[in-house]
Amino acid sequence: MVAFRRLRPRHVGLIAIAIVLYYIHTTFKYHSNRFSKSESVWTESLPLESSTQIPNNLSFSAQVSIARETSRCTPKQHSRTLGAGALFVISLKRVESRRQQMDVLAKALDLDFTYINATDAQSSGVYGLQRVERIINRVRWQRDRLDEKDLEDGSVEADFHPRPSENHPDYVFDAFPFKWSNDAMDNFADPLANELGISGSDFWTLELDRFDSGEGLDEATAWEDANPMPAHWLHESWKQSSEALVNHASVRNNLQMSDHLSLGGVACADSHIRAIREIIRRKLDSAIIFEDDVDIEFSIERILQHEWPFLPPTWDIVYLGHCWSSTEPFQPFLDPKATYLRKTQHALCLHAHAVSLRGAHKLARFLRSPDYAYSRPIDHLIKDLVQMHYLESYTFVPALVVQTKEEESQIKVGQMNSAWKDVSGEWLVDSTKERIALVSGGFDEGG
Repeated sequence: MVAFRRLRPRHVGLIAIAIVLYYIHTTFKYHSNRFSKSESVWTESLPLESSTQIPNNLSFSAQVSIARETSRCTPKQHSRTLGAGALFVISLKRVESRRQQMDVLAKALDLDFTYINATDAQSSGVYGLQRVERIINRVRWQRDRLDEKDLEDGSVEADFHPRPSENHPDYVFDAFPFKWSNDAMDNFADPLANELGISGSDFWTLELDRFDSGEGLDEATAWEDANPMPAHWLHESWKQSSEALVNHASVRNNLQMSDHLSLGGVACADSHIRAIREIIRRKLDSAIIFEDDVDIEFSIERILQHEWPFLPPTWDIVYLGHCWSSTEPFQPFLDPKATYLRKTQHALCLHAHAVSLRGAHKLARFLRSPDYAYSRPIDHLIKDLVQMHYLESYTFVPALVVQTKEEESQIKVGQMNSAWKDVSGEWLVDSTKERIALVSGGFDEGG
């Protein structure tokens, strides 16, 4: 104690810094050892230069496969859908350049992509601006209405108008009455027991869906007549006013005052929901859903074949790509023999994820629960369901698919949206696009 009393403040500070540096060093060594289980986990990316002569008489996928000398093992048995029931790519029909790049990726990896035309807020038609505006109006309508039961049991007062809290001026907590739909909760334990049917926010766009399919409009018209919206919401002057803005929600019913639903964000959510519903419509055991601005780990098929057996039969969603996910590498591996798969803690972005048939039913029901539907960006909707333990989710770390961010975002027009890359450190060990460049000299060639 006497020795410590003689230390000056400067000396104490130096000792504290030394202790912190030692802690960082030992922690880094520990995690480095954890991540060295696989040859491709947290190692440096392979060099771009090719040291291999590529014969011209080989198929394009064969040329790409030998573009680099690597020790990667070939897949046990090739599947053009990576072992899933289908590979869906959500893509705006009008942005042909992205589909062309995805076609080159598919050819390089010998994959079979099925394109789903994304909902497009910049176009007309059933899956255009009219649909997106109708959804945003219904979100506002759902929050404004008070069920008679809420008023009768006294849980909500008729003049209920919550305000931001003093401690958190950016948030309004418990901003509107919230309840999960009976449809979501009654089918939670056994998602496949009952047909999906029509429920919740399905009615918001049912008129458009029925018109597109050629089915009768009676049910949709009757619902619209029984649940009218204010006529002035359709006026252009009102659409441009601040009153028309609809705030993002967080968790269940907390409102973020600085963030609002956007046309692009709602269109993106609707596109993903339609892709999920396609799994159900086609009764696929599973499907992998891609967005159209991605690059793929060249060894993805071999890695999936190694890791997939470790998944429990109750899995709902698996993130093959993710962002803002810096906590994921510190989650334990799913199995002692696994080298990528971990339980999901916090993953955003939906540029590549697998969904089981069971998971598709759960997602469809929760995402159409009226108080929750379209209430925030789709990746946040799903992330919150995972964190509330309504979905069983797993994550590949490092990611097998990354966003390229080479073109303007279709959700936030005018932005490249690449800041998350610096935070998450997402990159591929063996980029398929780099291999394509070695073979063809660029991505603009059809192969």
